[in-house]
Amino acid sequence: MIRKLWPGILLNLAAAMFGWAMWSQLPERVATHWGLHGQVNGWSSRTVSVVLLPAIALVMAGVLSIAPRLDPKRRNFPLHAGAYWVVTNAILGFLALIHVATIGYNLGWPMNLATVVGIGVGVLFIVLGNLLSRVRPNWIFGIRTPWTLSSDRAWRETHRVGGYGFVLVGLLVLLTALVHPSVVYQTLGIGMFAVAMFSVGWSYFAWKRDPDALGRDA
Repeated sequence: MIRKLWPGILLNLAAAMFGWAMWSQLPERVATHWGLHGQVNGWSSRTVSVVLLPAIALVMAGVLSIAPRLDPKRRNFPLHAGAYWVVTNAILGFLALIHVATIGYNLGWPMNLATVVGIGVGVLFIVLGNLLSRVRPNWIFGIRTPWTLSSDRAWRETHRVGGYGFVLVGLLVLLTALVHPSVVYQTLGIGMFAVAMFSVGWSYFAWKRDPDALGRDA
């Protein structure tokens, strides 16, 4: 299954090569972490900065490629395999983007990292939200609560409603990144919390309405 992740893997290999090509031009201490208000609050060496994120992405690719085989409900995987590979490649592509942006920032490129992150996260959430309704019950991909895993109805309803929520948050984060990037992380945090809480609540009430749900009569 690793071949399904070649787009994301190639993007991260290209990002890693870019980092190595720019190694000699980077400062000795490379900014690698930013606070909520865009201030630099973490640094790494040049070598760590060009190696770490691509390495994490490639390890993640390996894990994501074998995860469907470990799923107790893997018989459902062919029903949403396309959505899974699109989302996982999008995540890997996002990591490659962040790596290039971090290197560019330290090279003095005129850009705001919060804007780049916000645009990347916004697009990622919009993609995820549009594909969530295609996801069938499983243990590794989607909105997994005790109730969605115990009721097909709760799973379907929660992923449909949650998908709308992810698209909405993605659009809000994208707009914030373009208009007011200083609050993009706050917008993302509040939006994620709201979608998570709403999805959990919806999954419970959908489970309660399903007479065939596991544990319904317990």
